[in-house]
Amino acid sequence: MDTTLNAPVSLKERIGSLDVLRGVAVLGILLMNSVCFSMVFAAYENPSVYDDLTGGGWWTWLTLHLFADQKFMTIFSVLFGAGVCIFMERAEAKAHDAWQLQLSRMGWLLFIGLVHAYFIWYGDILVSYAVAGVVIALVRKWKPMTLFLLGLGSALGITLGTLFLFGLTVSYWPPEVIEGMRSTRDLASDGNIVETAAYTGSWGGQLMHRIPTSLGMHLFMMPIFIFWRAAGLMLIGMALYRWGILSAKRSTKFYTTMVFVGLLVGLPLIGVGVWQKSINGWDPVGHLFFDGNWNIVGALFVACAWIGLVMLVCKNQWFPFARKALAAVGRMALTNYIGQSLICTFLFYGHGLGWFGQVGRVELLGVVVSIWIFQIIFSLVWLRFFRFGPLEWAWRSATYMKLQPLLVSSPS
Repeated sequence: MDTTLNAPVSLKERIGSLDVLRGVAVLGILLMNSVCFSMVFAAYENPSVYDDLTGGGWWTWLTLHLFADQKFMTIFSVLFGAGVCIFMERAEAKAHDAWQLQLSRMGWLLFIGLVHAYFIWYGDILVSYAVAGVVIALVRKWKPMTLFLLGLGSALGITLGTLFLFGLTVSYWPPEVIEGMRSTRDLASDGNIVETAAYTGSWGGQLMHRIPTSLGMHLFMMPIFIFWRAAGLMLIGMALYRWGILSAKRSTKFYTTMVFVGLLVGLPLIGVGVWQKSINGWDPVGHLFFDGNWNIVGALFVACAWIGLVMLVCKNQWFPFARKALAAVGRMALTNYIGQSLICTFLFYGHGLGWFGQVGRVELLGVVVSIWIFQIIFSLVWLRFFRFGPLEWAWRSATYMKLQPLLVSSPS
């Protein structure tokens, strides 16, 4: 029997630029997720919940909103789509049943995501990735331009259209629902008080708040927004991979153009959204269905700028240690993503240090950088002795229904 049929991708087969970009994405995601871990949910889009609009908190929120919010999640989704292409192509090349493996792989990812969402943190993305990962695999062999256009139609057309149509129904919603949403602009509102009490309390109390929140994400937000955006971005990722854009095969001029066009188009769009939110008094209802749409579009362009910048670094082989460190984080993306949740819930929730609501946005950046340093060191050291991160190894072993080799023959 050919043992290579059950073997995962080897180090020699890996595409280095994808690992580096994945490392940038998973670290960048923490910039925004840390806000949800440490503050009430309303503070994510409304900088005035904890701070005024003049100090360091405001400028931190604005900078992250322009350059980080939705941008690294976009890159993560793009890379996931590319990963589906790569995984199934290599499975077929080894005469394996690619569909059986993909269904197994996504099934186990769904399991990990559900555990994460309901027992650790409600902001999980893995559930939607697992569902979308099955759907997009159906069209992975289509022409790149078709995938790209279909992805744009899903990530922007369906997403924005659905949000807009739902927004038109707001006037028919029960007044108490609308008032409850809008009251979250005040930190002393009932909803914010309940949320703060839950996450500064016991793990059981957190669970009672997290379960309905996660259910709302999966039963409401995922069908009307999260799935379509994630699936669309994954399709775009498939196209970019097939075009050689994610493997640093294009010219320096091409990637430089990506950076400048992405920023020149994306930042003004996001800026319009900030202005609109401001004149509407940071209304969470308006943000959900209308004002936030500017960032949905702008984030795609700024994410392209980030991709172009990382590809420039990889193509020209700049900053070798930084590339090695980021690639190590990227090779352990699942472990580091779940690890961020475990670290942050310990730091901010009541079962740990209980810093929830006590750390400002500026100070929070220091926490994020500290976690980055820890995860970079941990990833580099771990991969000296092991072929995969712990969760990557477990996921691969479950996918192939066979324990995968974990130890490296010698430290690299």
